[in-house]
Amino acid sequence: MRRILTFLMGMAVGALLLMGVLKFHLIRAADGLHLIPKVESTLADSYADVRDFGPADWVQHDRIAAALIAAKRTDLMESSVRDSLRDALDGVLSPSN
Repeated sequence: MRRILTFLMGMAVGALLLMGVLKFHLIRAADGLHLIPKVESTLADSYADVRDFGPADWVQHDRIAAALIAAKRTDLMESSVRDSLRDALDGVLSPSN
């Protein structure tokens, strides 16, 4: 009986985790982790580390960008693009040895 109860609890926890993955993007930004509701329920792009995203990365991950816009969290997009632009400019403008 104990094994069946453990199995059923595992199934329940797994189902809850799957529902969470289908409903939310887990976004890692410079200021921490953010749960952003998905626009459409898919398993794609469930987790993304956007700290080093540039404009080309946002084009490739359009589902995340759409979810951030719908959730009114475009600040996460702006900060990552600003940071990548700053890093690129530092590389170009820094004196080479």
